[in-house]
Amino acid sequence: MFMARNERSARHLRHSTLERRYDFHLGEAIRAALQGSHDKAAGHSGQALLISRELYADAADPGRHQPGLAAALCAHARYGGGTWQAIELLTESAGHYAALAEADPALYEVPRIDVLTRIALASDAAGSTADAISLLREVVGMYLKAPAADADERDLGLARARFHLGRCLLKTGMDSDGLAETEAGLELAGDVLDRMHPQGPGRGWLGQAPRYLQLAAPDWAAAAVRSMTLHAQAGRWPQAAAAARAATGVSAALAELGGDTLRDAHEKISARAAEIRHAAESPSRFRSG
Repeated sequence: MFMARNERSARHLRHSTLERRYDFHLGEAIRAALQGSHDKAAGHSGQALLISRELYADAADPGRHQPGLAAALCAHARYGGGTWQAIELLTESAGHYAALAEADPALYEVPRIDVLTRIALASDAAGSTADAISLLREVVGMYLKAPAADADERDLGLARARFHLGRCLLKTGMDSDGLAETEAGLELAGDVLDRMHPQGPGRGWLGQAPRYLQLAAPDWAAAAVRSMTLHAQAGRWPQAAAAARAATGVSAALAELGGDTLRDAHEKISARAAEIRHAAESPSRFRSG
């Protein structure tokens, strides 16, 4: 009996250590990706996936570690390997999340839908943009009906899906629909940020934000840049200025996380945003395009 207790204690200690390592590597993968260090992100996400598989296989209660495995699969699909490997990992992740969502839809339905968004992006990367658009339209409908323990997480997921649906529509020449989806996503993301920061986000806010907000930030900044660019080209200066504020704010938050790439991007966005704000104040001096 004494030996059995020692074995259980040693196993518990080992699992606790693995869980801490898993959290570290997954967090570092996200941080590295936000900073533009994709090779580093792939290394950390690969380690997180290996640890999560070990925990899932070795646990007396595998269900306890199933959410971690599902998240690690999705993360490594984002940062490591090519398109077809990503689809394979995402398909496995979706299977785990489907089982979890069946048991607890409020907690896991949104992460399940998030994986479908990633699958659509992988399809687009593989050249199947029409399939990506079709799936993203379905995903938007799913988010609108999804139960959620965290409404902000659901709304950010919906905003990201709209960002990517808009991007894919623009890519296929459907400019009006693409811009409308982008604008809907920007408005929704802005509403979430207002709820999370009633007095406005302070310096370093993104580093302290929930993980789902950190993951949404690069897509958010890119969507805002697309919106300000298209509105400016059409001479819609007030709309361009509104998008420029979002692009500047989110890119600044990303730049604060560190990395020359993010700082350079923010400087370029800020310079263009200043031009757009000036044009919005004196529209008669500027021509569209």
